[in-house]
Amino acid sequence: MTVIDGSGAPAFGPVNIFIKGNRIERVVPSDSISRNRAEDEKSGGKEQKQPDRIIDGKGMYVMPGLIDVHIHINASKDVPAEYIYKLLLGHGVTTIRTFNVGREDPKGMVAEKKKIAANQIIAPRMYVYPFWGRGDDPRYSNPEGARQIVDEWHAAGVDGVKIIGKPGLWPDVFHAIADQARKDGMGVAVHIGQDGVYPMNAVHVASEGASTIEHHYGYPESSYTNQTIQNLPLGYNYSSEPDRFLETGRSWLQADEDKLHGEVIQSLLSTMHRTGFIMVPTFSIYEANRDVTRAANLPWHSTYTLPAVMDSFLPNPAHHASYFYEWTSNKEADWARAYRRWLDFVNDYKNQGGVVAVGSDTGFLFSLWGFGTIRELEMLEEAGLSPLEALHAATENGAKVVKNPELGLIRQGYLADLVVLSENPLADVKVFYGNGVTRVGADRKEVHEQCVKYTIRDGVIFDSQALLSDVRELVSKAKQARSAQTKP
Repeated sequence: MTVIDGSGAPAFGPVNIFIKGNRIERVVPSDSISRNRAEDEKSGGKEQKQPDRIIDGKGMYVMPGLIDVHIHINASKDVPAEYIYKLLLGHGVTTIRTFNVGREDPKGMVAEKKKIAANQIIAPRMYVYPFWGRGDDPRYSNPEGARQIVDEWHAAGVDGVKIIGKPGLWPDVFHAIADQARKDGMGVAVHIGQDGVYPMNAVHVASEGASTIEHHYGYPESSYTNQTIQNLPLGYNYSSEPDRFLETGRSWLQADEDKLHGEVIQSLLSTMHRTGFIMVPTFSIYEANRDVTRAANLPWHSTYTLPAVMDSFLPNPAHHASYFYEWTSNKEADWARAYRRWLDFVNDYKNQGGVVAVGSDTGFLFSLWGFGTIRELEMLEEAGLSPLEALHAATENGAKVVKNPELGLIRQGYLADLVVLSENPLADVKVFYGNGVTRVGADRKEVHEQCVKYTIRDGVIFDSQALLSDVRELVSKAKQARSAQTKP
């Protein structure tokens, strides 16, 4: 098979990959020159033991499993975690950094992570970063208490902290969280909510110790030259999600683009070299803001989206991120303009040496687990990343985010997290999509194929199409049950 090793190097092959336990034991070239060399070694008494299982990968492609570093496991009575995990694995996602597992507390999240590690649950490898400030513990809001909580989470096996607005964005509290997390070897993922973006813009947050900044918040605010705070409508209310999500996009339209591409990028790069800061754009989750009709009618919804999940996407003032009531063409146009600036900014950051990783934030805004990860790869290409750069963001760069130096590459001794495809993802990342790809030739005949064949996580081989079949069955049964309930 042909290897895309995750390092950014071009594809090479054919090769044979040998896995022992949960490790890549050898990567052996099998081209004609290498085969002749192997025959010479065999005649010299170096014959290797036959493996217990062989995957015939002739003509296929293999690369490291995808790493999605922005995931929510929004499991509930009507949305089983099994559904989410199988969607992810079926798309070749072998590692996730998650900010919630249903409504579990940090100890419950760690317990889920341990079950996955023990192969008691079919799921991607998991790293847990609980939300800061969930609950009524007064220590969340003061520096001394913040350090205590970070230490307690570390002792419990938590990998990092997810901050979204205040109290975590109070400057003194943020400094305490970031400093203690650094001492404990933990990560800090930051969603810079508008309630704290002044003075905690992206330049400030990165410099103070964020290991990643999620989404797009805080970057345009770092570039303001005609004001220090975003100009907002006088009737704006942060607690109103239609207001909030509209105006966060419009912040890009107030940015000083020269400063954004100059001073802001240079500051972020300086911080990156000092702390290892990584940018996680999550382009795909906000795409509905520039075309909600497209997002609501994606072709996989009919067979892969549970009814309860689709319900959560529909306009509802009582549900988070379900704000598409009174969403108009001029709002979409402003978001489309914001996207152009955001995409160019991320690509320029990458071109100047910045590290970018893949996060999807799926489970909201008509974006479905697994599918959203692949859409993120497409949007990185839209931003200007080459196919190799996009896949590198989803492999080696993702491993840097979760602080595991044995993930993200096909390399001897590394953990055996791989995905095997029948088509070349460098030619078209759409081949990852669970609903497959359809090609039409000059003869107008359609050929449909589902290209992700095997997902290997920690040396365990999963039939990707069997996992996706399970998901379709779960959706079918849920629809039948709902139909039965509505009959008179």
